[in-house]
Amino acid sequence: MNRSLKVVLLVSLIANVLLLGIVLGAAPRRLEEPPSFRERVKADIEKLPEPARTRMRENMEQTHKADEPTFAAIRQAREEALKIIAAEPFDEAAYDRQVDRISELRGDMFQHMSDNIKAIVKTLPPEQRKAVADLFKRPPPGTT
Repeated sequence: MNRSLKVVLLVSLIANVLLLGIVLGAAPRRLEEPPSFRERVKADIEKLPEPARTRMRENMEQTHKADEPTFAAIRQAREEALKIIAAEPFDEAAYDRQVDRISELRGDMFQHMSDNIKAIVKTLPPEQRKAVADLFKRPPPGTT
C-alpha cells in the first residue's frame, strides 16, 4: 500500500471512531423517558419562592387526592368507549356519549384545579404570581 492510501484509511478510521463515540455518547439521553407533566411540575414548584412553593405543593397533593375518583371515572369511561369500539355492530351514539362523558369529567377536573390555583395566587404578591404563571407555561416543543 502506498503512503497516501494509508493516510486516507487512518483518517477514515479515526473519523469513524469519533462518529461512533458521538452516537453512543448521545444514546443514553435519547433512551431516557421524558418526565411526566406531574414530575415536571413538582420540580418546577421547588423553584418557586416561599410561600408560593408550600402552597402549590400542598395544593397539588390535595388536588390529586381529591380528583382520584374522577381519574377512576375517566379510566372506566375510557374502557367503556374501547368496548363500544370493539363491539359489533358499532353503536355510534353510545360512543359519542362516552366521549362526551370523558370530556365532561376532564373539564370538571380542570375546573377544580383552576379554582384551587386561583385561590392560591390571589393571596400572593405580583412577583410570586409571575413565578407561578411561568410554572404553567408550556415548554418549547422537543425540550421535554
